[in-house]
Amino acid sequence: MKIKIILEPTFSVAWPKIKIQINEKELFNNFCQPNDKKYFIWYEEVSNLLEENLLKITHFDKKGNDSILDSEGNIEKDRAIILKSIEFDDISVPEVLLYNEKFYPDWPDQPKFISNNLYFGFNGTYVYKFQNNSKLMYYQNLLKKEMLANINNKKTIILPSGEEVESFEFNGKFVDGSKKDNTTIDDLHKLVTNEN
Repeated sequence: MKIKIILEPTFSVAWPKIKIQINEKELFNNFCQPNDKKYFIWYEEVSNLLEENLLKITHFDKKGNDSILDSEGNIEKDRAIILKSIEFDDISVPEVLLYNEKFYPDWPDQPKFISNNLYFGFNGTYVYKFQNNSKLMYYQNLLKKEMLANINNKKTIILPSGEEVESFEFNGKFVDGSKKDNTTIDDLHKLVTNEN
C-alpha cells in the first residue's frame, strides 16, 4: 500500500522533528522541513500490513524556548507541524476524519489527548487507525464522514423488527447508524434507494 503524508512545518529557532511509525515500526525520524515549496511530503510503499494498523506521527524535541513570543506574550513564531493530508493508494482521507482522531501531547499540564485539531504545537503523537484495504477504507470513510456531518441530525427509526435504532441521513434517506463498518458503496446505494 502506498502511504503519503503532507505536513506543513513551521520554523522558529529550528525546524520541528518528527517520527513516522506504522505498527511501531519507525519509517522516518528526522527534521520536518519543506521539500515541496512550504510542505513536507513523505511517502512510502508499505507491505505486510495487518488487517488493522496504526499510523503514528510524533512531534518531538521541542523545548519551551522554541515558541517565540511578542511583547504581549502572544506566539509570534512556533516550532510545530500542521497535518494537511493522509493518502492511502492515492485516496485522501477526508479532512473531517483527520480532525476526528486524537493527538496525545507529551507536555506538562496538558489533557490526555486533544481532538479536533491538526496543529501539533506540543511534543506528542497523532494516531490514525487504518486497514490494509484502501478501497474498503474509502467506502467506510464516506460512511464515517456522513455520520460525522449528521451528528446533530440524529433521528430514531423503527426497523421492520420493531427495534428502535439511531440513524443518520444519507442522500435524503435515513440509514441505521448501528450498521457495521464493512458497508460498501453498493450496499449504501441499496439502503438509500430501498432496493433488496
